[in-house]
Amino acid sequence: MGWGGALTLVNGSPFDWSVSSTSSYQMPAWKWPTVTAGKASRVYVEFGTIGNTRDDAAEAYYDITGTSNKFTILARKPSDYKLTISLNGMSTQQSPQGSQVDLGFRHDAAVNWILSTDEAGKWWSNSGTYTDWMQQSMGSLANRTLKHICMPGSHDAGMGPVFRPGTIGSHFANTQTQYLDFYAQLMAGSRFFDLRPVISGGQWVSGHYSAVGDIWLGGNGQSIADIVRQVNDFTSRYQELVIINLSHTLDTDNDYKALTQSQWNSLFDALKGLNNRYTVSNPSSTDFSSSKLSDFITDRASVFTIAQLPNGINLGDYANQGFYTSANFPFYDSYSNTNNRATMKNDQLAKLAANRNIVADPALRKDKFHILSWTMTQQPEDVLNFDRAIMNMAAEAFDDLVSEAWNAFTPLSFPNVLYVDALGVRDKSVVFPYDRPRSVGVNGDVAALAIAVNNGFAGRNGIVTGR
Repeated sequence: MGWGGALTLVNGSPFDWSVSSTSSYQMPAWKWPTVTAGKASRVYVEFGTIGNTRDDAAEAYYDITGTSNKFTILARKPSDYKLTISLNGMSTQQSPQGSQVDLGFRHDAAVNWILSTDEAGKWWSNSGTYTDWMQQSMGSLANRTLKHICMPGSHDAGMGPVFRPGTIGSHFANTQTQYLDFYAQLMAGSRFFDLRPVISGGQWVSGHYSAVGDIWLGGNGQSIADIVRQVNDFTSRYQELVIINLSHTLDTDNDYKALTQSQWNSLFDALKGLNNRYTVSNPSSTDFSSSKLSDFITDRASVFTIAQLPNGINLGDYANQGFYTSANFPFYDSYSNTNNRATMKNDQLAKLAANRNIVADPALRKDKFHILSWTMTQQPEDVLNFDRAIMNMAAEAFDDLVSEAWNAFTPLSFPNVLYVDALGVRDKSVVFPYDRPRSVGVNGDVAALAIAVNNGFAGRNGIVTGR
């Protein structure tokens, strides 16, 4: 037996990728398929474990059919197992020709090579760093409406590395949803944030609470003041669109009651510290998901804040100060409420197929902004099992987002938000001795995948592009 893992090849282009030749030495598994345009293939790779393993090596040479572009997959073990893409025959937005893109290697899991091109074929994008990915993509995205753009999203975004137990029975494994803080999530490409403000100890903080019968369980994360500072830090450097959705608000100091109007006003006052708020006078019921990206970030950053208001609460004059209701940004959001990966996957892809159909015929068209909730939810048997931590279940589901979800997307049916826990992380971070999450690497594959959706699927739909 060798040392095996996988490489998922995501083809976000209109061209097939074909193998011209391969070679290998001491590699028990090294067979490469043609990757059809718009599809992903997960390929099993196995390094040898007999003899001098530092000699393990292999190459697979890919041609991008119909173009002069080429790339090579390299396997090496100089000190550890590693897969590398050599851009010996092409360049991309992130990587000049001749670049060596290190993908790493994950035993019994996958690394990803995500490569796409915009609808005009003018620029290619690959797995890499995407700090200002919206600005990088403005050539193709500027004139698209928000409901025709895909972006990474952070579930319960304020529950990052800052964790404070709020009730008996809460701990980081059953309450912490994000490995990164708000700023680091922004840097990793997230643009849609699920923020759940609560009052705790008289202060505005992020919260993650749920009721089990008459008992509330949960804890607190970053303070709202800290999140405001981090968003401002990001938007002072990068002219990107940041969407913040406020929901699940509670007064944990007073029996977990719903917020009063005056408390909502206090929250809006705290959030008025956000710079670059997108403001419109008298927005009424305008649907801003139908606005173009260029309306928001042609020459500036924009922060668009949506408040999921309960009955009896209104925005008042805050509607003119950069705060909007759900009527201003309608979206489809239905999570699966399961701890089973296959059940979640089948449920989310079925909901996408049933609720998204971007066609010309108004009678058949389904075009609401769609959140793909690629999240698993702890069930009672998981709550005290640290190995079934929320972030560990997110890592369990990560590889299927890149391969199986991708293969279910089409130009007529693709999501607007790739909505995940532990954004930017693909490995388990909650491991024995379970005293705190361990250090793991940050990865930009969700952002690369969103760009590939914009290029490989949305960019092939004439209704989206106007072509």
